[in-house]
Amino acid sequence: MTDLRRIPVEPFTEKSFAPFGVVVGPREDGPDFKGNASDGWLLPFEAQGGAQLMYSRFRHQPMRFSVLERHFGVTQGFVPLNGTPLVMVVAPPTPRTGPDAAPRPDSLRAFLLDGTRGLLMHDGVWHTLDRYPVRPPHVDVLFLTARATQEELMREQAGGPKPVLTELHDFADAGIAFEVAGV
Repeated sequence: MTDLRRIPVEPFTEKSFAPFGVVVGPREDGPDFKGNASDGWLLPFEAQGGAQLMYSRFRHQPMRFSVLERHFGVTQGFVPLNGTPLVMVVAPPTPRTGPDAAPRPDSLRAFLLDGTRGLLMHDGVWHTLDRYPVRPPHVDVLFLTARATQEELMREQAGGPKPVLTELHDFADAGIAFEVAGV
């Protein structure tokens, strides 16, 4: 029997998301520089082995899952396009090895992005494999990652070796699944 745990959706703010990363958008403390007719905010994106930009589409589906993943050597980012709201589920980074390496089931948090701002996750933050659009048919996002991370995942998909820059954890092994609530 599966233990279905509900994760409440919470607002996506600089303060609420700070343990997991940064909000991509204007910050409350003002711009880092000003141009002739523009303002600019610096973002702490880092990627070992070079950056990879992708256009990704996540189709509307039930907000249920059991698998989380994390990546090493990159501050992955997701910026929704077209103003489509989405839910992002994350858990704090954990040690790479040892008894506390897996995320705790009670550490997962679900954030509602309204479609006007994105996020950059800290290195090693656990997250669901999907982003969850609030309404059909889908959400399109600009996805920022490390070239090495994406190349490893593509090699694995083609039957290659298991990645070393990405780690998965499946709560189903412990009989646990999750559902986002309150959207």
